[in-house]
Amino acid sequence: MEPRKANILFIVNPKAGITIKSKLFIRLLAGHYLDSERYMPEIQFTQYVSHATEIANEAVKNGIPTIVAVGGDGTINEVASALVNTGTVMGILPTGSGNGLAHHLKIPMNLISALRVINKGNSKLIDTISINNSRLFTSIAGIGFDAMVAEKFASSGVRGLFSYMRIIIQEFKNYQPVDYEMVLDGKIYNKNALFISFANSDQFGFRSRIAPQARIDDGWLDVCVVTKPSFFKVFFIAPRVFVGTVGKTGYAEYFKAKEVEIRRSGGSQVNIDGEAVTIEQDMKLKINPLSLRVIVKD
Repeated sequence: MEPRKANILFIVNPKAGITIKSKLFIRLLAGHYLDSERYMPEIQFTQYVSHATEIANEAVKNGIPTIVAVGGDGTINEVASALVNTGTVMGILPTGSGNGLAHHLKIPMNLISALRVINKGNSKLIDTISINNSRLFTSIAGIGFDAMVAEKFASSGVRGLFSYMRIIIQEFKNYQPVDYEMVLDGKIYNKNALFISFANSDQFGFRSRIAPQARIDDGWLDVCVVTKPSFFKVFFIAPRVFVGTVGKTGYAEYFKAKEVEIRRSGGSQVNIDGEAVTIEQDMKLKINPLSLRVIVKD
């Protein structure tokens, strides 16, 4: 008697980043690289914002054991939002621009190699972070200049690292830092900052490691407060982000906490896993330890 195949659902964002090619993806699934003796695949394409969450919620209700997010960090966020504390396993095929979580988990950027990781099915539990008990993120969130850049990047319609850096250069000089009150596990800090990052993984994406000490399963949220340097120092500091040494520049300060409250004097944009979101009120962030099971490399 043949062993029963496991259902696996691929939720594909056809607009993610600069690399997704739907026809290629379907060909990869059509018996070429997915383990056909182990899995029975289904593919669904998203059509609007939060559609991936809706699809994943329905799949969880139907008992599908593995759901693969095919897209960037935003698509992963939508799928993960439906899977936290359910026991359903999330796989990742990275086709976005930055692919921060995939890079952190060392999932290959090559789709065939990433699919082979899914075939092996090795998984681990990771932390997630709730914001105001209404949203969550898996990789990184940010406020201030970071969030403003994310909003302009999304509205530009042009993906990729070059587009991202162009916006940073265009907007940096005129951006005014904001006053923040941070409460980290009950202790109050007042900071004037260019931006503040809340890191579950170590990076924004594009291999830019803003929080090199962050670990995705350690039960802590890494908070990085960045002050504004002069315009010309940016060209010295920016490369440091890609090698994980921005903390040595004197413009980045790090904290660890399990619960964070933020009050800010201006701005309502928040960068949540690479997507710009408006949150008008104060923010409360709380770690959800080991709340999401994800397929990873050996």
